[in-house]
Amino acid sequence: MNLPELSDDAIIDVAREGGFTFIPKLAQPRRFMLAQLSAVQKARVCEIVRNALRLGEPEDQQATLGRGDQRYFRIQISYATRQSAGAIVLLIPEQLAPTELESLWRDG
Repeated sequence: MNLPELSDDAIIDVAREGGFTFIPKLAQPRRFMLAQLSAVQKARVCEIVRNALRLGEPEDQQATLGRGDQRYFRIQISYATRQSAGAIVLLIPEQLAPTELESLWRDG
């Protein structure tokens, strides 16, 4: 999947979901509004998301995630370009997720 150009209008939400037990602290999503980040922070967030994209699949194609005690990361990218606006939602199994994605979700 190709990531559209992410301008300052883009918002990236990263959440960890699934599993048997609901633990509020573990369910807290992280929101990154690119317009509010420094250039260095923006580059870091975008690079982590780009690297994670190849490991995930669109939300509507993942029927098996979240079954049993399997956790996964949910990345939602809301964007606007000159040609279009929309949202992309990807699900990435926790065991496949890069450590940088988990760190981004946990620490911001």
